[in-house]
Amino acid sequence: ISFYLQDLFFPTPGVNVTTAIVLPGTNNATMFGMVAIIDDKLTEGPSIDSKLVGRAKGILAFDSISNISLLASITLELEGRDGNINLLGQNRALDPQREISIVGGSGEFRFVQGFATLRTHSLE
Repeated sequence: ISFYLQDLFFPTPGVNVTTAIVLPGTNNATMFGMVAIIDDKLTEGPSIDSKLVGRAKGILAFDSISNISLLASITLELEGRDGNINLLGQNRALDPQREISIVGGSGEFRFVQGFATLRTHSLE
């Protein structure tokens, strides 16, 4: 399964906000302490206007004072699929490639386990 997660963390005015910052954090450089709730689009391609294939919903907590790193608890809801995939783990957002644990699922994804590979396509 391959898709693009459209995380609009600091969107421009007029753009549909998909992230709510619950706590602002204490460190401007690494966002340490920031907690956010997400309801992000999953799209077929890198453009936010690409075909919607699902949503990513969950909690992000920035957990490092030395780099941009966050603890992520995310549920992937995929269009046309019966069930969800659950992700949990640390995401060092500026690393070119990273892995996060797939810790379970529901429906057709029941008992799923493994890892997901994450890559940042662009930061704007």
